[in-house]
Amino acid sequence: MTCTKFKLTTVAALVFAATNANAALYQVVEVATPSSITGASETFGVAIQPATVTGTESCFTTGTVGSVACGDFKLAGETRDTVEAVSYREEVPFAMDAPFQYIQEFDDFENYCYRELRYSTCESWAQNRWNDTWSKERNDLTYVNAKAFVEDGATFESRNTVINSLDDNAQPLGVKSEGDIRNNALFTTTAGPTGTSETRAWKAITASNGTVYNVGSVSEEFEPTNTSEPDKAFASKAAIWDGTTTKEIDWIRSGDAQQGDYFAQGSMRSIVESNSLFYGVGYNTADGNGDLQDMNASVFISKSLDLADSANTWTTKEISGAEVKSGSSNDDARYSNSVATDINDNLFAVGYSKRNGYVPESGSAGNKIFIVTDASAATPTATYLSGGIFFGGSSGEAKAVNNFNEFVGQIDAETTREVDGSERRHRGFIYPYNVDSSIDERRVDIFNGQAWWLDDLTNDGNVSGDNNKFRIIDASDINDAGVISATAIKCTVDGTTQAYDTTAHNSYCGGAASNAVEEVVAVKLIPIAGATKADIQTRSTDTEKVDRQGGSLGWLTLTVLGLLGFRRKFK
Repeated sequence: MTCTKFKLTTVAALVFAATNANAALYQVVEVATPSSITGASETFGVAIQPATVTGTESCFTTGTVGSVACGDFKLAGETRDTVEAVSYREEVPFAMDAPFQYIQEFDDFENYCYRELRYSTCESWAQNRWNDTWSKERNDLTYVNAKAFVEDGATFESRNTVINSLDDNAQPLGVKSEGDIRNNALFTTTAGPTGTSETRAWKAITASNGTVYNVGSVSEEFEPTNTSEPDKAFASKAAIWDGTTTKEIDWIRSGDAQQGDYFAQGSMRSIVESNSLFYGVGYNTADGNGDLQDMNASVFISKSLDLADSANTWTTKEISGAEVKSGSSNDDARYSNSVATDINDNLFAVGYSKRNGYVPESGSAGNKIFIVTDASAATPTATYLSGGIFFGGSSGEAKAVNNFNEFVGQIDAETTREVDGSERRHRGFIYPYNVDSSIDERRVDIFNGQAWWLDDLTNDGNVSGDNNKFRIIDASDINDAGVISATAIKCTVDGTTQAYDTTAHNSYCGGAASNAVEEVVAVKLIPIAGATKADIQTRSTDTEKVDRQGGSLGWLTLTVLGLLGFRRKFK
């Protein structure tokens, strides 16, 4: 862990702050939930508006980038009234339920937890999802739990809606429920797929030919063949559309969509243009163990920008080392599924693999982060992270990467066992990765060439300051200006936001006050112009034992981000 092991008392922290005011890399700014959205128990920062930069320009060097003030890049947020039960954005439940058999009753949630997460708390884990959400939602698409908004922009509150990204104009792309379809693409840039039972939009780009392209997936619904099967099932394909033509990308394996009880799946999560070719990333279906339809992280490559060109073929390359069957033998399924989540103009990609519940690592069956240094390679290859904050057996998700090879996500913040235990606590992170295309003025001069918990980079040493009101538990997106969309817990006493007791990672909120709580909120992390690695102050860890009579115990008491699927930690 990147923290110094010493106790920082409130008095010592105040003295320290007097000589180190405003020394940090980021300012934390909460983005309020619009007043029209009611009933939310948690708010998440899920995407940030892209930025156009020149050279090494960023919000670390100037207060305005591409005519946009650094604080004005728009954030997309989502809220939940209750815990998310079945993902609103994934093609299949839990990003692995190819036969669609986990989600018909309470026992299906509990069995998934026992098999794939291995918690000792699976009964309560399942009860929260079944009782609070899915039992109400599965037969009533008008029941709204997920709402979304764009900062100072549109709100989506009448149907379940999630936002996967923002385009250059801060217009959202994502997934919404509509009519009798639970998952339908949300986008405002181009006309999209039609005649499909479900669609999802993940990302948009404007190519060199001036055309706007959206990527995501389209699905086909299958009726059950006998009464013992669930009500409906879907096969999906990765897709790209330009407002006129929709191109569906074939699965890796040959054959029908359905093999036995399993259905083929595919999804494109991000795309870039390079030398008049498209390079997309996501996952695609390959023949697995028998007919299990393995969902493997993949790179999609086109030979043309013209979707209507009949000669425009697409090639899918599985990412080596991230396949479900990545064990020592051909039948050894080390992972349950994998996905590449984002790719940048340097063809540097990030993603993660879900560890097989029967093959945990150091007490965890969670997601394992990987990077791909060259998506154009004959064999794109996954390199799994290790060292520093990526301790052995750590679980997390790499969610987004900018063109400076800086990627963000979420990583475990403790080493306790999840197998036969409970879910670990998490922290948001940033990693400025070192490849040939990286620029030292960003990677080294600002970040000291290493990965960080974002909490360390928001620590200005001021116990009573604004930054000390928050602890960053997830980072979802980063633009080229360096602005990050994130989710934080904030300290609240009697309904008023206040600073944590100390600047330590595990500080208490409100001392022993019984009216102190921690709220989950959306935040932007805005780089401080002129900040460098000399301004980084790693947070300490409080070690003093305090007898509590009630109140908040700080982040050590909180299990948050109950979001399912590839994009967020499996629960």
